[in-house]
Amino acid sequence: MMTDQERYEQVDMPFYRAEIAPVLPPRVLDFHVHTSEPEHRRTVPWKTDAPGAKYMVTTEAYPVDDLLADRARLFPDRPYGIVCFGWAGPSSDVEKTNAYASRLAAQKDLYPLLLAGNGLVPVEDLRRGVCEDGAFGYKVFMDWVGDNYGDVTIEHMLGTAERELADELGLVILLHVPRAGRLADPVVQEGVRDLACNHPNARIVLAHCGRCYLPDEMARAVDSVADLDNVYLDTAMVMDPTVLQIVLEQIPSSRLVYATDLPIALMRGRRVYVMDHWVDMVLEGYPASAYRIASEGIRASFMVYEIILAIRRAAERSGLTESEMHGIFYDNGMSLLEHVRDGRQLAEVEARRSAS
Repeated sequence: MMTDQERYEQVDMPFYRAEIAPVLPPRVLDFHVHTSEPEHRRTVPWKTDAPGAKYMVTTEAYPVDDLLADRARLFPDRPYGIVCFGWAGPSSDVEKTNAYASRLAAQKDLYPLLLAGNGLVPVEDLRRGVCEDGAFGYKVFMDWVGDNYGDVTIEHMLGTAERELADELGLVILLHVPRAGRLADPVVQEGVRDLACNHPNARIVLAHCGRCYLPDEMARAVDSVADLDNVYLDTAMVMDPTVLQIVLEQIPSSRLVYATDLPIALMRGRRVYVMDHWVDMVLEGYPASAYRIASEGIRASFMVYEIILAIRRAAERSGLTESEMHGIFYDNGMSLLEHVRDGRQLAEVEARRSAS
């Protein structure tokens, strides 16, 4: 059996050089990455018996030093920017998580988001986190464990004060939509439309393409956001080219942004689907999780690379130009960051970095 380093040298890097690097523009921006220290969790969900707790078992912490080391390992030949935030669920210590995110704004090529929810953080603290500390918006807090959504709606997740601040400052709102039906659920669709139409200066990014990992889900979902110019979709953990092709045939490619969901996408394998749910097919060695199947008999590399391949295949099938495809990997996400505070946010953050 190969060691991890042997697999990296003999499988991952040859695959990267042959199939991944040629797809990418000179600079890349990943719009969805988690980073945290161990003390940022009050509990570890999958070590409890809470409903849904085994839905996604991953690393308990992912410090920024580990993230930066993995970035260099995965993409050794080009600059790679990261929109980052902590774990956004009930186990998180929100105050510690947001303080950590604020400190990350000082690091080159990192663009932090704050955890925010309905009354979760005083709105003046959020304003300070943006205007003084350098955050670019919110990762909306998910007040449930795993897939135990109940009847959560978007209206429950983000209150009036948080919405109005985002609209005032042109903030990014990165939203993991609730409910078992995902963006294909009419209740979720209504919530997204309400948020977007009533707060047109906010930039709403639906994580995981609205959690539509299956083509049939996306086919039922995409029309609901096609006419919303301030709604974007991120590709975190979306590895089905048909899903992305459906997106690109209904909305401008400028509203699709590359994203990975690191550290989850560090697993070697691929997300597929069986009947009506996604399944992660991975190499042996990862902890058991609700929708994870392990095998040593498959040839696999990092899921990050599978996301990139899905984008390339969808772009080819949809007739995108190379420039439009490159935009998904960098320009589209940067345009969202440049929108915050009419461009002042990015300029001030970069100026502080240069002065330090």
